[in-house]
Amino acid sequence: MNIIVVGAGKIGKYLTKTLRDEGHDVVVVDIDEQRVDKVVEAHDVNGICGNGTQCDVLEEAGVDDAYLVIATTASDEINLLSCLIATKMGAKHAIARVRNPQYVRQIDFMKNEMNISVMVNPDMSIATEIARILKFPTATNYETFANGRVDMIEVSIKSENNIIDKPIYEISQIYGNNFLICAVRRGEEVFIPNGNFVIREKDKIYIAGPHKTIVNIFKGMGILKNRIKNVMIIGGSRIAYYLTMQLNKMGMDVTIVEKNPERCRFLSNELPEAKIVLGNAADHKLLIEEGIASSDAVVTVTDSDESNFLVAMYADTFKVKKLVTKINEPEFYQLYDKIMGESAISLSQVTSSIVVRYLRGRLNTNSNEMKSLYKLMGGSVEAIEFEAQSGCDYIGKPIKTLKFKKNLLIASIIRKRKVIFPTGDDMIQSGDMVVIVTKEISIRSLRDIFV
Repeated sequence: MNIIVVGAGKIGKYLTKTLRDEGHDVVVVDIDEQRVDKVVEAHDVNGICGNGTQCDVLEEAGVDDAYLVIATTASDEINLLSCLIATKMGAKHAIARVRNPQYVRQIDFMKNEMNISVMVNPDMSIATEIARILKFPTATNYETFANGRVDMIEVSIKSENNIIDKPIYEISQIYGNNFLICAVRRGEEVFIPNGNFVIREKDKIYIAGPHKTIVNIFKGMGILKNRIKNVMIIGGSRIAYYLTMQLNKMGMDVTIVEKNPERCRFLSNELPEAKIVLGNAADHKLLIEEGIASSDAVVTVTDSDESNFLVAMYADTFKVKKLVTKINEPEFYQLYDKIMGESAISLSQVTSSIVVRYLRGRLNTNSNEMKSLYKLMGGSVEAIEFEAQSGCDYIGKPIKTLKFKKNLLIASIIRKRKVIFPTGDDMIQSGDMVVIVTKEISIRSLRDIFV
């Protein structure tokens, strides 16, 4: 498909790579020539230096033949206008990155009246993801499926863990069969494991299961962390704004450290239940005075990966129970994961998951089949939820009789209110919600998981 990405910043660059890897023809548009050149050279795509709101620029990019236009610049207004003009000029679909809370409140009106297919608010999405992690601090990352019936939780395996050097089938014998270890990262390698796979120290594993089951497993493993009561957020960004609203509703006390006086005044007015501190997070004395050492969690969400990384490392010297850090650049993401082994959140990765889910859903003959899609382990693994459709070849056949693609497994089947972790004798029925985990990047429907 022909896709135009307006904006070659961090999110635009990551999206371009993701879409190119999926086999789409991509044209990047940005007013910064150097940015365009870098993306073109790195990902073998076409690039145009120009303003994505100008008709001649969009025409040169091939908007009349574009299946999708994605506007990801730093300006909400430019993104909205670019999408509006693009659809008027012939683009079939348009996705706009919109961050301003005032625009978000009008999301339904703007989508309908401006013919925008999706309005992506990555700041709000990231805030929701961080809130989930803080609600269950044992998790490094935390996703949910089937309206919350199935959790998929990433956790680091440390030296004191009692599942080290045990094969997965033996772990299932210890804790029961109502869960599944569905992905493992070991160093630079990622595995979709079978029952004979042996868990090692320093592995990162994804466990899928009902929330109560996973809580009991973590209790048995001796890694269940206590509830978070107070949080220090570094950076008064939009993410901090959305996150604080959610944490306050969850009963957590929040302190935000922000160096911009005007932003502090805004946050003080909008978030009366939070403590807003004017100051630079590089001032370690300030952080100590404001209670970093006694915080249950420290969340770093400034615009600088380097600052987020350094403050997280400093907080770690105080043995803060939970660290969550916003890291956008892939190189920093990998470095942070190696050094810290704590929760890292990427705006680019979250946005990419939303766009890919929408695009694959549209390209599928039944666009309602895909319900959710998450990129796990730095984007190298995907967890996708589908609704099984009637009339398909796989319906009603024992799973052991079906042939699956490599590096793929069925993590769970949700049938009405029942969660099934399938054996070879189980069958997929019409209307089931089916969660798969895969290293493949071209799965658009359940039909695609079979050979």
